[in-house]
Amino acid sequence: MVIEGMKNSEVADVSELLCESYAALGKQEGLSADQTHYLCSQRGSEACVRRESACQRYVVAREDRCIIGMVAVAGDTVAKLFVSPNRSRQGVGSSLYKAAESMILEGGHSRVWLGAFPTAVPFYERMGLSVVGERALRGPLAGRRVVLMEKKLDSGSA
Repeated sequence: MVIEGMKNSEVADVSELLCESYAALGKQEGLSADQTHYLCSQRGSEACVRRESACQRYVVAREDRCIIGMVAVAGDTVAKLFVSPNRSRQGVGSSLYKAAESMILEGGHSRVWLGAFPTAVPFYERMGLSVVGERALRGPLAGRRVVLMEKKLDSGSA
């Protein structure tokens, strides 16, 4: 497995991975069909990936030229981290999270922040993050919540 910055030529593949992941997330979280459609068509679209990658650092996990996971970092925040559903529990997410921590440290930050859907909280707790609150979502995801998490970093933690 290789972890490196997303190339412009990989935007469509990352979009496809996000849509596949959002569909699985919709089932895990009990999202409505409209909410899942919103995530896939808006948050997972090629246009969104292009727009966000202009201000967030997108990194992909690749194996045999196939993208099997991705993480997006904005300052001290893990904005997105998704692994292909057929590759879960194989260390891909852990490797991507560790890469995100390294990027955050390299950016001069001493904490990592993120908002996670409830089913992802155990993964992030294994990565050393702690729950610090929650936030209700608005708009197309109204009625859902994300769990706010943080981890204090030191130069030896990534």
